[in-house]
Amino acid sequence: MAVAPIIKPLHSIHPGEWYFGVEYERLHTVLGSCIALTAWHPTLKIGGMCHYLLAVEPAQKNAAAARSKVSYSSAIGDCRYANNALAQMKNAMQSYANIAEFQLGLFGGGDMFAYRSPTSIGQDNIAYACQWLRREKLQPIQTDVGGAISRSLMLVIATGEIQLKHYQMNPS
Repeated sequence: MAVAPIIKPLHSIHPGEWYFGVEYERLHTVLGSCIALTAWHPTLKIGGMCHYLLAVEPAQKNAAAARSKVSYSSAIGDCRYANNALAQMKNAMQSYANIAEFQLGLFGGGDMFAYRSPTSIGQDNIAYACQWLRREKLQPIQTDVGGAISRSLMLVIATGEIQLKHYQMNPS
């Protein structure tokens, strides 16, 4: 007699984390200037999400790594940064199917701070994700980025449904 796998109801993805699989009914995260990429395969009914904080690693961290001869971009990498988080998602997708078969979503990149500058963390995060998608020749089916808002995001693994809520930022 086959035993059905136990599926846990919810997994929260925190900044710098990613998950890909079928062990959870839903994946959830909260976004400000961070970016979340969701991926779901409509035939295999498998999916995942990554949540990165910054587009690139700070120069100080890279310089410290060079001095100590320790690599911060190990096989797993520091998924607080876009290049590592997106690489992990790509590798996970490729372990199941061609990445072009997945339905992708891109969310976050809000302007979280009252001051204005030519660029912002949110804008830099959006730009990096869009550049990565172009380089991989991928087109997200759902995009909700930018603005002076934060977001609550849920991916339902069985259906690929995205549940998204917006929260307005308090004016300063």
